[in-house]
Amino acid sequence: MAPPITESISLLTQGARRRSRAVGGVVVRRAWAWAKDVGAITSASPAGRRFGHLGAGVRIGFPPGCLYGEPWMSVGAGTLVGSQVTMTAGLLPGMDLGPGLVLRIGRGCVIGRGTHIVAHESVTVGDQVFIAPHVYITDQNHTYTDPRLPIGSQPPSNRPVSIGDGCWIGTGAVILPGARLGRNVAVAAGAVVRGAFPDHCLIGGVPARVLRRYAPGPGWHSPPAHQEEAVPSSSHVIPIMIVGDSISHGSSGDWTWRYRLWTHLRDHAVDLDLVGPKDTLDNIRTAEVGDDDDTYADPEFDRDHDAQWGRPYVTEKDEIEAKAREHDPEYLLVLLGINDLFWYGVEPPQFETNLREFIANARRGRPGVAIALGTVLQCQKAVDEPEFALRIDATNARLRAVATDLDTPAEPVVVAETAAEFVAPEHTWDGTHPNPDGEIRIAAAFADTLAHRFGIGAGYPRPYPEVPPVAATAKANVD
Repeated sequence: MAPPITESISLLTQGARRRSRAVGGVVVRRAWAWAKDVGAITSASPAGRRFGHLGAGVRIGFPPGCLYGEPWMSVGAGTLVGSQVTMTAGLLPGMDLGPGLVLRIGRGCVIGRGTHIVAHESVTVGDQVFIAPHVYITDQNHTYTDPRLPIGSQPPSNRPVSIGDGCWIGTGAVILPGARLGRNVAVAAGAVVRGAFPDHCLIGGVPARVLRRYAPGPGWHSPPAHQEEAVPSSSHVIPIMIVGDSISHGSSGDWTWRYRLWTHLRDHAVDLDLVGPKDTLDNIRTAEVGDDDDTYADPEFDRDHDAQWGRPYVTEKDEIEAKAREHDPEYLLVLLGINDLFWYGVEPPQFETNLREFIANARRGRPGVAIALGTVLQCQKAVDEPEFALRIDATNARLRAVATDLDTPAEPVVVAETAAEFVAPEHTWDGTHPNPDGEIRIAAAFADTLAHRFGIGAGYPRPYPEVPPVAATAKANVD
């Protein structure tokens, strides 16, 4: 017996619906695949050209998460970014963040779906870093110290984040402001990371601690229980070597900018050790050249340094390797260059060559060293002779370009803008060498760089304090 007509129509309708759904599903999946393909961001796409730098082979999946501040981002060649990944630079879209990059991602990285990288001042991710899905990385926290205000209304605090080459960041990990990971660090899923961690270790937990690490002798091993419980960066003494000429060396009766920086860092609970082959001033009270003097205005500070009157890059480039190897600094603060221009007649192109050699030799002597390069200061000769001022400007432009070119997460090279607030007629006692006001401005530039790029200490407070001058008798000739 044949089925009723109404039942036959119903069966035909259901079959048509099934076929329509099947065809519709194919169309939707193909359309979505097409959208993901054409919507991906590459260096050749219009969206890719908004980035400060987007290397060859980079692909940012579609749909992206929140994405703004691209002019202040750099993504290295071959990096793959999953869909729904948020990458932001600055607090809001459309802000002018200045001349430097804020978010740097190296070559050959993989960033998993749903990850957030939220940069306000400096987030640096090295080469070949693998980041699993749903990781959160930021260099900013809200403060909460004022009990009268909602936390969301209180001013934020920035501390740079640095993730070294070859790291692996597990699913759901949170990388907090000020975190510094060495090379080949594995971060367990769900870890909350703050502080500094060495190369070749496994970290995990809340807060993260070293669970295993590699050493050349014993290989991979677990630290003793009491070491595992320690906060990684709480007891670490930071060795810093100041490399310079007479501006850093100082002379009879000076405080020196070395002293100003040391006291500022100590006031902000930074445990540091200034290192270097010298600990004296230059004695300018006698006719003898190169004799030493220990009559600091305040001698009660860590006075070790590597500065010498008359020193240029052109000679120090050949000596820094041995000094870096012997004194093992984690950071070099370098303020050289005026003697290259004034006494040695070095032109900006040769200055760049010498600077690159200096950096290469410093790295050879102490692999992994971070270098902060101070810009060449204005002197009275530059005030009086516009041509000499232009040579200083061109030299500083070369210095900034070298720093940008050679800066890596594993061996940072950054610029301390020591010349920015330094005016020779106001901040020197003889047209070249800093008076106390000049010392503070030099120290402030290096303090700002250490705080903002490396999370060490805090920026130097403004307005600057009033400080007494060096007593004239301290520099009076005794011959």
